[in-house]
Amino acid sequence: MALTSLAGVTILVVDDDPGVRGLFVMVLRQAGATVMSSGVPTEAIGLIEPQPPDVVITDFRMPGHDGIWLLRELKARRPDLPVILISGHVEESRRDDLLELGFANVLMKPLPLTDLASAVARVVVR
Repeated sequence: MALTSLAGVTILVVDDDPGVRGLFVMVLRQAGATVMSSGVPTEAIGLIEPQPPDVVITDFRMPGHDGIWLLRELKARRPDLPVILISGHVEESRRDDLLELGFANVLMKPLPLTDLASAVARVVVR
């Protein structure tokens, strides 16, 4: 199955697990995206300046701050910046609540890697 093309799209991946973060970065770069990454939510805030990415992908549970904290901080600085939450620690029943908070999409780990590029493409096209 061919990956969705993300040529011209800039993505920030935030996940404290270096293996997951590296895998997401690799898959998104193979799809043609420019990818920045961080394992620390506070560091990620600084990476959106001066040129914000087109989309941010974040984990939910991370040391120090979680994905909801990161969403709020990002939206305070860049209200139109889409943020996708990907987590293995969020119950499907909470998905609607998380979307109401402002996440552009909520995906559950593990997910097929081809779904990652497709999810980004859907959010960027909006």
